[in-house]
Amino acid sequence: AAWEGQVFAAAHLELALQELRMLAATLTAALGFSPGVTRLPNGFAGTALSQHALTPVASRSAASSGLESVLAPLLEQQQQQQQQRRALRAPSAAMVATGGMGGGLFTQSNPEDRRVVPDEPGDRQIFKVVYVVLESQYQSSLSTACKRINAGQEKVAVECSGYILEELRDPANFEQFKKDVADANIFIGSLIFVQELADKVVEAVEPYRETMDAVCVFPSMPAVMRLNKIGSFTMASMGQSKNVMLDFMKKNKPSGTSFQDGMLKLVRTLPKVLKFLPGDKAKDARSFMMSLQYWLGGSPENIEALLLNLASTYVFESDLLTGEVVEPPTVIPDQGIWHPVAPRVFETNEEYIQWLRNEHAPTIGVDPNKAPVIGVVLQKSHINTKDDAHYVALIMEIEANGGLVLPIYTGSLDFSKPIEDYFFLN
Repeated sequence: AAWEGQVFAAAHLELALQELRMLAATLTAALGFSPGVTRLPNGFAGTALSQHALTPVASRSAASSGLESVLAPLLEQQQQQQQQRRALRAPSAAMVATGGMGGGLFTQSNPEDRRVVPDEPGDRQIFKVVYVVLESQYQSSLSTACKRINAGQEKVAVECSGYILEELRDPANFEQFKKDVADANIFIGSLIFVQELADKVVEAVEPYRETMDAVCVFPSMPAVMRLNKIGSFTMASMGQSKNVMLDFMKKNKPSGTSFQDGMLKLVRTLPKVLKFLPGDKAKDARSFMMSLQYWLGGSPENIEALLLNLASTYVFESDLLTGEVVEPPTVIPDQGIWHPVAPRVFETNEEYIQWLRNEHAPTIGVDPNKAPVIGVVLQKSHINTKDDAHYVALIMEIEANGGLVLPIYTGSLDFSKPIEDYFFLN
């Protein structure tokens, strides 16, 4: 939250500095300076605000000399602010992949930094969650979801330990991971496709699979997927024998779509196969597929609902979520147009352009008939998980400089389709 606030503040600072440049340029031109001429963002031909450009002409008056003495501190302050702004945007060492030895080999981030424990557990029952994910943006949603549970639930609280997959290369991290797993009620894993790291996950989780209340592993290597255990639902026979659920998923796998969109289509056709399963198996299979929907939704609200569903159904013998209604999964389209201040995601250019020209552009003081439109391609998982501060900062920067943005996103690694759909009129 602090980092996001700094990014927002930096973007607003840039807008204020632009206004200062325009005001100073007008004053210096009016009072006889001979500066270098530049092109300001809104088309105003003014002066370049640099100390080298502010060279007074011989006929300048005492008033213009006084103005120069006023502007000089402003210029120095502007340079200091720009340096501070660059420092705010510079990532910390914990956020930079190093590729060097130690610290996880591929990262210097510390799993302890994302450990969540309730501040005042009181007499609430506590369940423990351990997760391993490939995409770091999910750690933000998981941490926020756990904090929401600890702040909002009267009878239950959660402790959460999280790991980025590559961190398991570090021996100290791996030993701590095994200790956390041994004490966990729920384990969650996703996108574990590196063989040596998949082996580590299996080594740590398999001995405690039967004693844990729930194991949710979303698309990963077969050995890791076989760890799944949601009540009577299991994938233990994956790749070894006939499995009704897996056969159904294989036969009904949609083609030409991303994984997320394909899985959501499978979820909508799930009733076709559940009717062939015994009652308890159908219930538990439905819980797994519902958990998958929450996971693909990705937002803190979705992850909170995922954890509460698993806890209320498989961890606690009685329902401790008194009066609590767990929200159904909320998902956004697999591709679309997303703007941080728009009321919703747009699926067509026509809807977005209408909102952009008629509502947003007038609000930020940009003429939509003159402003350039910049197309930006974003990744859906950052939007899902609300790990979007860098996207927000980029869009605000462009708009602060007089442009408009067409920010499209996709859940696929193939960006050609959304580009063709949204960046070309015909």
